[in-house]
Order: sequence, then C-alpha cells, then structure tokens
Amino acid sequence: MSRPYHPYNLLILITIFCLLPTTWAQAQPQEPTSALIARLIDVRSTWDPSGSIFAERRSPATPTTEETITVRRRTIVTATTSTPSGMPKPFDTLAYDFADAPSCLDFFSKWRSNETIANCNAISLLLENSNAFFHTLNSAPATSRILDKSCSADVSQCASIMTDLAADLLKAENCGEDYGKDNSVVKGTYRDLVAYEATYRATCLTSPSTKDYCFVDAVSNSTSPDDYTVYFMPIGVPLSEGAAPTCNKCLKATMALFSRWAKRDGQPLASTYVPSAKIVNAHCGAGFAATNITVGSEDVMAGAGLTAPLPSLGIAAVLGLVPLMGLF
Repeated sequence: MSRPYHPYNLLILITIFCLLPTTWAQAQPQEPTSALIARLIDVRSTWDPSGSIFAERRSPATPTTEETITVRRRTIVTATTSTPSGMPKPFDTLAYDFADAPSCLDFFSKWRSNETIANCNAISLLLENSNAFFHTLNSAPATSRILDKSCSADVSQCASIMTDLAADLLKAENCGEDYGKDNSVVKGTYRDLVAYEATYRATCLTSPSTKDYCFVDAVSNSTSPDDYTVYFMPIGVPLSEGAAPTCNKCLKATMALFSRWAKRDGQPLASTYVPSAKIVNAHCGAGFAATNITVGSEDVMAGAGLTAPLPSLGIAAVLGLVPLMGLF
C-alpha cells in the first residue's frame, strides 16, 4: 500500500531542502555592514580594552624574540667619555641637576678631570656609571685591555686616593648636602670609591684554566649572566634570589676575597656578602663560600685598606676623614 506514495514523499523532501537556506537566512537579523567590519577589527586586535594581551588572538606566524635583560645604570653632565689613555670615564652620560648644592656638580667636574685620579682607572667607578665601559664589555679583547691598564695601577696608592676622595665628597662645601638628602648619585659614588680596592682585586684575578681575567670570562659567558653580576657585590648590589653563577675556581676565589673585605667596617660588602654567599651555596653546594664570618668587625684605621663608614651627615665631622690633598 505504501509503494505508490514513495515518489511523492521523495519529491516533498527535495522541495523542503531547497527552500530551507532561504527560510533560515530570512529568519536571522541582518547586521549592518559597518558594525560587521568593526566587529571583525576588534577580533583581530591583540589588545583587550583592559590593556591585557590575549595570546590566543596572536597570529601563529608572529615571530617571538628573546627578552633582552639590561642593567639600569645611574647616569652627571659631562663632556668626555674616555681618558687620554683611551680608558672609559665614569659619568659619561649623566644629566643630573644637583639643585640642592650646585657646588656638588663642580666637585664632580673637578675630580673627573683630575689626571691623578683618572690614572687609577677604577673599575668600581665604571661598573654602574660608564656607558662607554658598558659597551666595551661586548668585546673580550677590549675588556682585557681595560683591565690591563686598571690592574697595572698602584693599588695601595690608588686606594688611598679613592678613600680621600670619598672623604672630600662628604664635605658640606662639596656634596655633603646632597648626600644628606639621599641623592642616589652621590651616595652611589661614595660606595664606589670606598669599594675601589675590593673591586680591583676581584677584577684582576685570572682564571687558571683560560689564563684570562676571571672578569672577562664572566662578561663573555652569555649563558650565565649571574657570573657578571657577582662583581656588583662590592658596590652594594647583592645577588638576587635564585642566581646561578658558574661554580668554578674563579667564583670560589672571588667569594673568598669578598669574605675578607666584608669584615671591614664601612665596606658595602658588609651588607651584600653574606646573603649573596648563601645564594651561591644553594647553587654550588654547602661550604662553597664562607658564611660564618662577622661582617664589619674590622675597624681599619690606616693604610691602603682605610675606609670610612657610610655616615649620617651629622657624624661625618667626627670620623677623622682625611681631606684630598694636592689633586685639584
């Protein structure tokens, strides 16, 4: 009985399928062309209105770049970037207004142009304060030449010069007012000056395996940037949590040297060494760096190791600080 109706059923189904797209399209609300374009543009945007980036909206063809980590540096109005010998000079990029005491800027200008001070080629003054030095670190041979000059200086004489310069820096007629108001450049310069010898001895160490300066090996090791940051400890910058410097003979000798200088009163290492040593030991093994020391316990009164403690301005006059003689 159902066979005669089969062709008619098939015809009805075909008719329904043919009419379905038109019927569905008529049932949908039509979006204006301008609104549609705006919606498409919004979908393509990589930025959410809140400012957040939606990773899923990025094109898979977008290339990724490796993040570059740079050290932010204190930057004094200066004219030259190097000494007559070709050595970089500290404060070669700074534009800073010593508004509290204009004499402070004059003081910086005088000591920067002083040949006796310049001949010491103090690395401690270059690490954070020299754009030319920072760019030189891209070349191992150029960095070695700088260290050749720095390490050939009379360390005892230069340590006394730097200590005396630090004392003069704190005088009221120079930068004492800025120091008392926590001027970061002045306070940082003071630390760099008293850290001269510790930095000198660390950067002049040579590697028994490469026969090059340990410092050059450190800055050349792109796979371990913490090798370089170790050398900022004498100027008041401790290693960050999780730092992973290369556990070699250079690091061990450097940390042993720093442990002795951390015992001296007034050295920035008195505050940076122990926490940094613990981080090194967590990475290199217990006992790699000495931690059982009494920091700031040695009050050095004379000689090349003379240092002045970081004073509050009110007690600077009673510290017996020696004025800088015959340099200006």
